[in-house]
Amino acid sequence: MKSIVVGIMAVVVMMGLTVNANAQTLYREITGFGGMTFDFGNDYGDDATAGIALAFNVSPRIGIEAEGGAIFADDTTFNGSLNLVLNFGSGASAIVPYIVGGGGVITDGGTDIAINGGLGLKMFIDYNIALRADFRAFFVTEEDDARDMERVYGGITFFF
Repeated sequence: MKSIVVGIMAVVVMMGLTVNANAQTLYREITGFGGMTFDFGNDYGDDATAGIALAFNVSPRIGIEAEGGAIFADDTTFNGSLNLVLNFGSGASAIVPYIVGGGGVITDGGTDIAINGGLGLKMFIDYNIALRADFRAFFVTEEDDARDMERVYGGITFFF
C-alpha cells in the first residue's frame, strides 16, 4: 500500500513539473481540506478534522488566509483563524513550499484564543489547481477547555 501511495505522489509531482506555478499570482484561492489532529504526549487521542480556507494573495510571495474548521472528537470543536502565508519557490516550479502563522479562536466548551504556525506544500496539477499538504501546531491560551495540538491535512486548492 505504501508503494502505491508513493507511486501516485511521484506521478502527481512529475505531472506538475510541466505546470507553471505562476498561478500563485492569481489573487484568490479556496482550499477544502480534511485531515487528522494529533495530541502527542496527552490522553486526548487522534481526531478527524475538516474545513475550508479562503486566501487573498497580495503578491506571489505573501497571502492572507481566513480559515475555519471542525475537529470531530467526543465533543465537536470549532476553530477559526486569520493567518499570514509566506510562499517560497522559484515561480517556475510546480511545487510551492510555504510557511504560515496566525491567530484566532477555538471552541470546546468555551471560547479560547489560539495561535498557530506551520508549513506546507502546494503542488500544482493544472494552471489554477493545486494539491495542498499542511502541518500546523496550535497553542491555546487557556487550558480549561481546548488543548494544544498538531494538525496534518491534505486538500485541493482552486485559484481564481
